[in-house]
Amino acid sequence: MQSILVRSVAALAVAGSLAGAAQAASVPVTFERLSGLSGFSGTSVFRADLSGLGLTDIASITLFDSNSKQGGSPGAFSGFDLDAIMLSTTRATAASQMSGLVTLPAFDFTTAGTAFTAGTQRAPVAPKLSGTDATGLNVDPAAATLGQFDAVSFTSGSVSLGDGGSITFHLNAPVSTAGLYLYVGEVGNTPGENLGGVFVASAPVPEPSTWALTLAGLGLCSVFLRRRRQA
Repeated sequence: MQSILVRSVAALAVAGSLAGAAQAASVPVTFERLSGLSGFSGTSVFRADLSGLGLTDIASITLFDSNSKQGGSPGAFSGFDLDAIMLSTTRATAASQMSGLVTLPAFDFTTAGTAFTAGTQRAPVAPKLSGTDATGLNVDPAAATLGQFDAVSFTSGSVSLGDGGSITFHLNAPVSTAGLYLYVGEVGNTPGENLGGVFVASAPVPEPSTWALTLAGLGLCSVFLRRRRQA
């Protein structure tokens, strides 16, 4: 749990491909804190509207602690305590709606689908950050149930990033930003360490069969144009 408000949570950045453009771009995303709390211990929930950003598809999401090293608990609970992360096309207005929110099956919360970079701990230092596996290098999906707003303070359900730590979620498939909302939860009745984030947007990679059809189509067009010029 943390004790200072997440004021820069609204400074989340989105990086990716603009619609109709090949180069990467970044656009600002604004987080709003929903009214009330969710979960057993009381989790603060934030909503970001990802539609209308000019982006196409999101392939991965990275959240990182701001490394402010202020507020909250030390040791295993240092840094931002992530209770849950969800993508949905439903616009919720209260944290209590999280339990019944219809979400997209976009996340793989196993080690294969996440990349965890542990931040530093404030003294007294624990063997590992809360919510990580025995090595402290990966999120333990059995302890950190990040697909549910169900964290129990100092017990289970969340993962602590540590000061300056980060976590990347590789989505199961690219997700369109049209009408899309992101929900992120911070354990505690008051938001804590600042949280930032980066979205990597990319278009789906064509299947080999699609490339073959495309090349065949280009070949036919070339033959047609050559014959037309000869005529």
